[in-house]
Amino acid sequence: MTNPKQQMAGQVALYPSAQAYEAGVVPIRFSGWPRPAPQAPYAALDADIEADVVVVGAGLAGTSLCLHLAERGVQAVLLEADQPGSGASGRNAGHVQPYLGSLDALRDLPNQGHAFIDYFVANRDLVFDLSTRLGLDADVARCGLVEAANREHGALAHKARVWQGLGYAVEVVGKEQLQQLLGTAAYGYGLHWREGGRLNPYLFTQGLAARAAALGARVYGNSCVLACAAEGGQWRLRTATGSVRAARVVLCTNGHAGNPFFPELARTQFPLLACGLATRPLPAAALALINPARVALMQYPAGLYPLVIDGRGRLITATIPGHGQAQDAQRYFDYFLRYLRRTFPALAGVPIELESYWTGMTANSSSVYDAAYPQFYQVDKGVLALLNLGSWGNLMGPLLGRHLAEVLVTGRLDRLLLPLREPRAVRCSGLFETKIRRVLIPAARLADRLGLV
Repeated sequence: MTNPKQQMAGQVALYPSAQAYEAGVVPIRFSGWPRPAPQAPYAALDADIEADVVVVGAGLAGTSLCLHLAERGVQAVLLEADQPGSGASGRNAGHVQPYLGSLDALRDLPNQGHAFIDYFVANRDLVFDLSTRLGLDADVARCGLVEAANREHGALAHKARVWQGLGYAVEVVGKEQLQQLLGTAAYGYGLHWREGGRLNPYLFTQGLAARAAALGARVYGNSCVLACAAEGGQWRLRTATGSVRAARVVLCTNGHAGNPFFPELARTQFPLLACGLATRPLPAAALALINPARVALMQYPAGLYPLVIDGRGRLITATIPGHGQAQDAQRYFDYFLRYLRRTFPALAGVPIELESYWTGMTANSSSVYDAAYPQFYQVDKGVLALLNLGSWGNLMGPLLGRHLAEVLVTGRLDRLLLPLREPRAVRCSGLFETKIRRVLIPAARLADRLGLV
């Protein structure tokens, strides 16, 4: 699935351009998450309407916010430039990570961020609870998660103690236990998080949007917001074919990149391109040999090949493509195959084929992964933004979307769990992606190939 040669004059290209892969904007149909039969699209806004709150961006955060507002009787409108889940929310690797990368970044918050930590801990099952309560058909499984390492790491043991102290069912496991869980002797040390699991992030996001609409929220696709201007003490958001007037606006766009209104928001984030791969379904005999516990798998410390096995029996992973090589699907599939066959020798004779390859752009609030917490921004009077979810979005997006709905209903912005900041440009935002894609990931792949991780 490398980028195909140019089509003959007058023909429509079958695959996106190399530039589209590099920008992370290939159409969502190239992702492995949508079903083969496309879902009915949401119609574009084609009138001038009014609402209590208008939410811009139908990703994990925006759809959760809209749903929880609708459940509380708030008249909400959701505007999406494409269709729900078509951005970063529908392109990740499908892990539901029930813990935070580090608590150190929260120490400068009031009371060292304990209000946020307590809320996160209390709602760590939110994805599974929503799926059950709303009856979502999104391949959600509370199957647990394993962080696997080749050798003992003190940082993992420390992490286990911290989260055990917060009431988590997590334990340090050795080689024998890991072999029982994963079906491989490749790892000798790790953490088994009995909470957490996997989901189809695209279908989950679509499901939240559908349930919000069923409760009376008005959801519009193909409705790119072109302008957002004050009007009579409220705000008027205009698309190409309609407008919404509301007292409150919440922006939940992916890094706000490319939006002409409030452009300062796009300068608050560190972008990073990622790519995802899905294999064709493996035969039952092969699936019996790999990850029998069906946990979501992450490798420590590099995390080169996070892995889930979905309900269709497909292996799904994600990684960071090399600079200028994002369109080269075969390259990253070969890397993944090499890892699979080395880690699970029983798969040596099993044919494994690539089904889907796609890219997407993440927006991070920090140049350090563990410190990349989402941000609330006060853009203007009546205009808030919940942005820069980074790589934790599958749980963090729905969780903070619900929290923001609770806050908006009470009108108490002082109760936000994270500080309400003014948008400020970060310095050298491109260096983060350069560091990751040109230095750290290539070095990690070399170390992995040589068995030095």
